[in-house]
Amino acid sequence: EFPRLSIEKIGSGYDEIIMISEFWNRLDQFDIIMFPDLYFNDWGAKLRSLGKSVWGGCESEVIETDRRGFKIALDAVGLPSSPTTYCMGLTSLKEHLSTVEDKWIKISYFRGELETYHHINIQQSTQWINELSFKMGPLAETINFLVEDPIESICETGYDGWTINGEFPKKGMFGIEVKDCGYVGKACDYSKLPAPVRYVNDKFGPVLQAYKHTQFFSTEIRYTERGESYFTDPCMRAGSPPSNTYLDMIGNWDEIIIEGCLGNIVEPKFIAEYGVEIILKSAYCNQGYLNVSYPEEFKQNIKLKGTFKVDGVEYVIPFTHCGFDMIEFGSIVVVGDDLEEIMEHALEIAGSIEGFKIEYNSNALNIAMEQINDLKAKLNIEF
Repeated sequence: EFPRLSIEKIGSGYDEIIMISEFWNRLDQFDIIMFPDLYFNDWGAKLRSLGKSVWGGCESEVIETDRRGFKIALDAVGLPSSPTTYCMGLTSLKEHLSTVEDKWIKISYFRGELETYHHINIQQSTQWINELSFKMGPLAETINFLVEDPIESICETGYDGWTINGEFPKKGMFGIEVKDCGYVGKACDYSKLPAPVRYVNDKFGPVLQAYKHTQFFSTEIRYTERGESYFTDPCMRAGSPPSNTYLDMIGNWDEIIIEGCLGNIVEPKFIAEYGVEIILKSAYCNQGYLNVSYPEEFKQNIKLKGTFKVDGVEYVIPFTHCGFDMIEFGSIVVVGDDLEEIMEHALEIAGSIEGFKIEYNSNALNIAMEQINDLKAKLNIEF
């Protein structure tokens, strides 16, 4: 009802992109419709009923948006989940949190209201609770909060790629994410994926098959000393990271997606064994239009969100115009066969970017390497 010019301009000014203002009236012009994110399952269902080839827009997105339903699905296929207490409303949540420490708080579907929050103790969480009460008002009493026990793991990793009706290609990719800082991924034969990754894919595959999931797919898995694989978070979309990385590591996405929409698996043609990503941040993204500049030679390595160009100058829109606060506005991606070399190159590129209050964690990839070495030692895998 009140359109914003900034949102309308996302993607404009680029020679590679044709922007349109209508969808359904021009449907006959489209061969394939892609939904890389969530909340389009009804669109996908309608388009498929019209005979269109569709990537994403699957009913399977509920696996991510309904957290309680996800736990039920885990139990149905014999995968463990962390003990969870359900609190209806903020008053009930506050009462419960006053009696416990070290918990993880989540809600379903309404990600714009609350991202995962780590409760240490009631003293630390009181301000957060008060802010949530002010932000949500009486609606805070209608939310079903999940309070999860922490999982003591010896390492973390996950699958990054896609599935076609719950089936996986013979070559895949797994990675290590440094939360909100960076990512390192590796391509390999499916049989050489870390054991917890293959185990979760094999066990959870029937759920994906039941929902006919044809879309990008990532997992977050915590592996314990007892040899248990906890599938803690499903990503039924092109998450960021790792999608910026795997899109650059594979050279035949056209074949993969065209055939995937028809229910056929096409093996990926990896153009590199490794991919690294450094996340770029600026607090200014929530205040004004962030101008980002960089050497032309690094154009293909720099992935930005919510951008447009005016007279050749690139801007990131204020994310508050979309209704949320976010400081992560993009990332640096470098792929290659020498991990140390591409890590150094990614840092070089990150240092060349100019813009107001731009920041990145220069140690993110070193932290990822520490996690990788831990993964090697505890799971006896090659990275």
